[in-house]
Formats: sequence, structure tokens, C-alpha cells
Amino acid sequence: MGMGIGINTQQADEGAIKRKMEEIACGVWFTCRGAAIPKLIKYQDEEGMIHSISPIQVLSKEKKYYCGIPIQEYRCRTVSGDREYLFRLYYYMETNCWKLSWEE
Repeated sequence: MGMGIGINTQQADEGAIKRKMEEIACGVWFTCRGAAIPKLIKYQDEEGMIHSISPIQVLSKEKKYYCGIPIQEYRCRTVSGDREYLFRLYYYMETNCWKLSWEE
């Protein structure tokens, strides 16, 4: 008779990411305990212009699995002029790749 030991030991999977994402460059500061904190991002728009976002305020950070791939998801905000922008940063730990998704 099973007592439930070893059942449901897999990580919860979020499935496929359905958000529009773009690859970015990210400047990161690492704490003494190894936690990554995004400080600056650069991305290229459709016309080829390079844009820089700094400072970044991290609102939350969560480790998730999308289709079995471990990803660190950061919910962030920045202010430019008198306008606030909300976005998510995704860090793919296996490939050291960063992606950006704007909140709508």
C-alpha cells in the first residue's frame, strides 16, 4: 500500500510561454549569495535602434518551469519621464539567455 511518498515530486510546469518576447542584453549585479539582480537592459527595436533601460526596479522574482525548461521570471518596472513601464524579464539558466516581454 502506497503512503504517498515520492508522489508529485516533479516541479509544476507552466506550459508554453504565450507572451511576445524579444532577446535582450542584460547587465546583472550578483549578491554575495549568488542572487542575480537585473540593473540594465538593452534591446533593439524594429528599425534597428538600440534602447537602454535603467534603472530597473524588480517587483518580484520566481523560478518557473516552461515546457520543462527552468526559467527565472522577474516582474519589473521602470519610469521614463512621467510614464511608468511594466515588463517581465526571463532568464534561461541553461543557456544564459535573457528575454523581455512588455506588459500590456
